Amino acid sequence: MAAWIRVFCTRPVSQLSADNILEGISAADFYTEAEGLGIEDSDVEQALSFLRIETLTGPSDARFELFYRPKGMRQITIWVSSEELDEELEEVLELLEDISPSQVKRVKAFLDKTIEIVALELGWSQLEDMAVVLAYEVTRYLARVGKGLVLATDDTWWEVKDGVFKPITTIVSQNGSP
Repeated sequence: MAAWIRVFCTRPVSQLSADNILEGISAADFYTEAEGLGIEDSDVEQALSFLRIETLTGPSDARFELFYRPKGMRQITIWVSSEELDEELEEVLELLEDISPSQVKRVKAFLDKTIEIVALELGWSQLEDMAVVLAYEVTRYLARVGKGLVLATDDTWWEVKDGVFKPITTIVSQNGSP
């Protein structure tokens, strides 16, 4: 089963190359991000020694593979789609039931402008290693380039303002209060 981080882009990102993305995350402070998640410096160094992004070819929307550990292990797949947006957006609208009406309105207004969706696919166990750090750095970059809204693995919505993730939704509890 996969964990997904999605970026709903209002500007196209499909023209980006693997090198563009790698360059776009090159200035990230991976050590500080990893430290905040309890990931050791040695794990960061190992992941960075394997770090590369390859372009995938084939009929699917899988566009890139981000490598951060030895070949043969699960990596991060980056999907880019501008086809079948209606289906994807309809599915995502179902996730809005647990947020406040004002937040729903804000997210829906943004989704109406979406022209491409980027989805980063990870295994659930990868949310505990350097994959999550790298995936969110790629997400930050793509959200900035694509003027995108981010749907995190926990179904919360985020925007990137001045390079910083800012929450735009909070989960509403069963009694209706956040």
